[in-house]
Amino acid sequence: MDYLNTSKNIAISGSEQKRHLRNMGYYHGYKGYRYIRNSANRIPYTKFDELTAIYEFDSHLKALFYPPAMRIETALKNYVLESIIAIGKSDNFIDIYADLLDNYKQYQFSPSGSHNAKADQYKAELKRRLDLRNRIYRVQTDSFCSGNPIAEHYLNKDINLPIWAIFELLSLGEFGRFVSCLNLHCRQDISRRLGIRQSDDTGATLPQRLIYTLKDLRNAIAHDDVIFDVRFRTGKIDQQVGNAVSNHFSIPPLRFDTITDYLVLLVYLLSLLHFPVATGTHLISSFSDEAEQLHSAVPTSVYHQILYTDQAAKLHALKQYLEQS
Repeated sequence: MDYLNTSKNIAISGSEQKRHLRNMGYYHGYKGYRYIRNSANRIPYTKFDELTAIYEFDSHLKALFYPPAMRIETALKNYVLESIIAIGKSDNFIDIYADLLDNYKQYQFSPSGSHNAKADQYKAELKRRLDLRNRIYRVQTDSFCSGNPIAEHYLNKDINLPIWAIFELLSLGEFGRFVSCLNLHCRQDISRRLGIRQSDDTGATLPQRLIYTLKDLRNAIAHDDVIFDVRFRTGKIDQQVGNAVSNHFSIPPLRFDTITDYLVLLVYLLSLLHFPVATGTHLISSFSDEAEQLHSAVPTSVYHQILYTDQAAKLHALKQYLEQS
């Protein structure tokens, strides 16, 4: 407490604030919440209550987002499962690997003896397919060795795990890689099953991109990382995702540089997957309440660095969409 008072000029005193600091921890609390997005953008705290407000906002958002994120992950895996079983007529990974996980073939070329870009793409896509196969076998091995009951049930009988069981073992990122390796026909079927507007998904790559975008948020929540300023984003998100979501709700394209955009993404996915409207309504209402609490506790300049000035318009568009659904 003395360090925050004297070195950081953050007013903190009393047993209650001391207890708050102890509960959040200095390194996870102050160190984790002293800036927005990057360490150069320090938050000009003057009161410990401001730090507590941002910490609580972040914690409450994680609790709010986790259930729908997990339900969306399960639903996406089931939609993909239905598609590959319907098209491949098998739940055996060996059959699926041979017949459906062959997107690399679209880059096949006639060797001409000279280097060309298509040859590089073919090699890169084939490597992705091989890496996926190796990863799936590694996941099965690790799960068996750690006593996973699904893996033990099949492998003790010397039976390959069915594809639904493999999906249970794959992380969301690995699942996204799986979808990206499927051939065009299968990806198009998945896109249509999800109800994605085909004009927004001409290359049938939107499902995998949505999975990758959701993956960053889901992993950050699961590992209790900071999410309020979207520092969890691992790379640039393809504009196709932002355009598709914005077209769906008739809002400006998303850039995913604010946590509000990830709320919009969750509502979009809940809508595609036909979850009850009340699920999305509750998500929006609870997010609005948390945002209001934050706004009342921190300077307006800080608030608008976290939640941009277009937040209200986005939430209004979401509410209107759900009211008409």
